[in-house]
Amino acid sequence: MDYLQSVEYQIQFLQRKARLLQDLRFFFDTSDRETIQSFADELRAVATMGGPSLAEVLTGILTLGSPPPGIGTAQAQQPGFPMGPAAAPRPMPAQAPTVRLPSPETGNRAASSVEASPAVAAPTPATPGETPEAPAAGSPTVVKAASPSMGDQEAALAEAKSTLDAGMAAIPAGSFTMGSDSGNDSEKPPHKVTLSAFRISTRLVTNREYRLFVTAQPEWNKDRLPEEYNDGDYLLDWSGNDYPEGTDDHPVAHVSWAAASAFASWVGKRLPTEAEWEYAARGGLVNKKYPNGDQINDKLANFAKQFRGTTPVGQFPPNGYGLLDMAGNLFEWVFDWFGKYPNTEQKDPKGPPEGEYRTMRGGSWISGANALRVSSRIDEEPSRCGFVGIRLAE
Repeated sequence: MDYLQSVEYQIQFLQRKARLLQDLRFFFDTSDRETIQSFADELRAVATMGGPSLAEVLTGILTLGSPPPGIGTAQAQQPGFPMGPAAAPRPMPAQAPTVRLPSPETGNRAASSVEASPAVAAPTPATPGETPEAPAAGSPTVVKAASPSMGDQEAALAEAKSTLDAGMAAIPAGSFTMGSDSGNDSEKPPHKVTLSAFRISTRLVTNREYRLFVTAQPEWNKDRLPEEYNDGDYLLDWSGNDYPEGTDDHPVAHVSWAAASAFASWVGKRLPTEAEWEYAARGGLVNKKYPNGDQINDKLANFAKQFRGTTPVGQFPPNGYGLLDMAGNLFEWVFDWFGKYPNTEQKDPKGPPEGEYRTMRGGSWISGANALRVSSRIDEEPSRCGFVGIRLAE
């Protein structure tokens, strides 16, 4: 093994470790006690190659500071050590060009540059208050399947816009207290926010609508989206451009922040800011935990694995603003980078100017009730394609 290959393996192992830690954090943040107990039982049941169960390995690391004997032997680091399919690192893209992401002034507040695959150009999401731009097409140097004709693209866009435009609710200008004193530290301090009037979709984007997007914009197909915008689970439950039969009206899931932003731009809209989302989720109520009051149950929302998957949009009662699934079914991406709340009043805030994680709101069908509170926040990598969907604003 030469030096460069050794460095490449080390990088891949570090990336895998970081992803594992992030996935574990997400799991514990969004799971109830019963689910976590079941996970602990599974850890005890799975044996490692060295003999001890995964639970014993983790216990040794956490209590003794080192794994049990036989775990993590030096041979695993030597050239030629055979790695199983799950452990083998993915090859790094050859000669991947540096793609400059748009600056904050153009609406995308990501880092100044990233190493990106040439398959997809970085999306330019609309900043609240600005006119959205259509997502850029993929690089012409990449071999693609036949692209849809201009007429087909226009027809797909017209069909998507006709259904989505009709489902936008007008939210009046006003002030509210954002955050909570009773939540975790990320929800503190509660602070006054004043918002201008805006419009937000009454429901999440559906599988049927998202398929129109990937059909008209092939660079966002399941099998073409590069790692910068995809953690490997993009459109996880789809087969190519086909979603599971009978789920036309279910919300599209497993989309990254970039994919959500690109879809929003495609239909001439944007993602809501975090403040807009929370204001809308409260539905005009004051000092209530959930969109419909202080109680939550399976008659009001899809959560805690009670329905074993997503449910069609519109199955549960709307909140005071006529908005559906503001709690449960799927988490929802918002525009903002994740950051600490300020101590001062704000007017139409758009979050920190930069960051590492984007913000998700609302909880999902696997979440416990705590994640469904209107003030609850989750920080997540923008490439994450978990149980998260898309709500639009303008």
